[in-house]
Amino acid sequence: MRISRGSRNIPHAGKLGTNRKTLPPSEAVDRKLTQLSPVSHGNLRRTSMSETYDCPSCDGPMRPARLSWVHACGCGVLRSTLDIAIPAKPRPSAIDEQARVDGLASLRDRNNARLLDAISGLTKGRRLLDVGCGPGFLLAQAGAFQAVGIEPDANVALAATTSAKVRHGYFPDALAPDEQFDVIVFNDVLEHIPDMRQALAASHRHLSDDGVLVLNCPSRNGLFFRVASFMERLGMRAAYERLWQVGLPSPHIWYMTPRDLTRAAEKAKLTEVRQVRLDTTDTQGLWSRIRSVRDEGLLLSIAAYMFTRLAHPFAKLLPSDAVAVFYRKQPAA
Repeated sequence: MRISRGSRNIPHAGKLGTNRKTLPPSEAVDRKLTQLSPVSHGNLRRTSMSETYDCPSCDGPMRPARLSWVHACGCGVLRSTLDIAIPAKPRPSAIDEQARVDGLASLRDRNNARLLDAISGLTKGRRLLDVGCGPGFLLAQAGAFQAVGIEPDANVALAATTSAKVRHGYFPDALAPDEQFDVIVFNDVLEHIPDMRQALAASHRHLSDDGVLVLNCPSRNGLFFRVASFMERLGMRAAYERLWQVGLPSPHIWYMTPRDLTRAAEKAKLTEVRQVRLDTTDTQGLWSRIRSVRDEGLLLSIAAYMFTRLAHPFAKLLPSDAVAVFYRKQPAA
């Protein structure tokens, strides 16, 4: 079964641009991407209030919650029914990719260094797959690994910042059936995938024996999500919708905790071996990150900037919105 943040597999697009500032795609890649057909949404649509889902963590029913596009399980797992519209070819987007690259660079570099350090302590294997690699932050730092990335969004793929091998497509369709890796990383990606069970099963299948899976997903226990949830209950929904990435091409489908993730991963025969707390915010590049959403109002952006700057010192002391969980593939029975 195809696992993706959209619904159509996209062919391999080769190597991408290398300059973080100008981001020029190679002519070959540009031709390849512009010839691709638009993504079809299939069953990835806004669902009705009468529809239910099974929780990937506890298998319990997920039912409509306070908002029409959020379903909740009794265990606390949240699932959205937001539309997914990942572009299969370059087109105008709600996101300024260059601003997002500039805004996230410092934060990603620091968090990725922690991830790679933890990975090196768990395996001597060098074959690494970064699913949903975005503009290539992790790949650019993974010099000690034989790193490969997969990225479905054509606009993001063209903003790649690394010459490492990037495949334009979806996981696992962009892989050969027997292709395996010592490490598979979902770095702020798994929460965008509707069928989490199949994503985890495919990860187990494409991991080598004793391989390591890394899941870095936003936590519903984190400071910023808790504050946004409280504000939503008071009728102020802007921050809550921003955290879910409402209106963006690939919104969040899931909000879970590390414990929720582990319960889901165990069903796919993956055993938790470590957790690493990551930073949620960085004052460097913060304004560029906030303004990367093109249609967000200036006053809302200013409010988000001021709140984040004020909350930044406390974010280091209170529960983080970003926790990476590391899993090892269980040996075959």
